[in-house]
Amino acid sequence: MFQAIAAFFSKWFGRLKAFSMLAGAWGFLFSVNSLIGFQAGFEYDDGLVYSTPAFQAAEKDKAPPGGPDYWNSVNRSFSYERLKPVPWLAAWTLKALGVKVAVFCDRGAEGGDSLEASWRKLADYFYFLGTEDEKYKVLEKRRFILYAAPSDSGIIQARKAGVTPLRIKKSGSSANPLESNPGRFKELTLPFSQF
Repeated sequence: MFQAIAAFFSKWFGRLKAFSMLAGAWGFLFSVNSLIGFQAGFEYDDGLVYSTPAFQAAEKDKAPPGGPDYWNSVNRSFSYERLKPVPWLAAWTLKALGVKVAVFCDRGAEGGDSLEASWRKLADYFYFLGTEDEKYKVLEKRRFILYAAPSDSGIIQARKAGVTPLRIKKSGSSANPLESNPGRFKELTLPFSQF
């Protein structure tokens, strides 16, 4: 009987010890990342979401492409977009480790307040950028340790800024005009990220 009690306590003590080690490691990583202020950037279109349906909805509104009404329609049509699970989980994992998450949108900011509000739990920062040069400046000024992008231009800007690039695969049915050639720049690729 005493052996059974000893085995029971030994088993649970081992589990408590393993849990304490994991919690301590997480606490250390979270504290270091939070104090230093590390950030990870994720491109929104074809990165975190499959956004082609939002662009198709804006085309149905017959707003001139690239104008304020067009971007307002695209940004407010986020309910038509489909979340990409693997990039989304990667972003949440980094956030759980104390890394701040920034979302980069290659689109106008008109109507972006509703889009930002829908992502406020995950995204600490939201950038609406019109040019690749603006993206480079943001990546260079802040403490980014990772930039995840489906586009070649995003990978190039990350490399120029000294940030580690991570390729998110673009969906085969995407209407995003930005060129995407996974592995072209010998960057790491996030597996199963095209879905």
